[in-house]
Amino acid sequence: MARFRSGVKELGSRKVLTVLDYAKGLDGLPKSNVVKYLLEENSFVVVRSSGTEPKLKVYISVNGKTQKDVTNVEAKLSDQIQTFLTRTFSSEPSEK
Repeated sequence: MARFRSGVKELGSRKVLTVLDYAKGLDGLPKSNVVKYLLEENSFVVVRSSGTEPKLKVYISVNGKTQKDVTNVEAKLSDQIQTFLTRTFSSEPSEK
């Protein structure tokens, strides 16, 4: 998860506007191993570790002018995140 906490400037052709890190608690919520990227055009990506299994969960929310735009951005985000995860976890020990 450490690699998700810094250095991400763009996801799926959308600029990262803000990174919200819930590791120390945020907005009155308890500490959690969650990172949320607020993207351009009112879209976001949330990455969190599973509390019960050795895997990450990724949630994608995309807004766009047309369904085709949304589908294209969602596909780009999914592909980019999958590539990032593959590269990251082929070289990083697992975390809880």
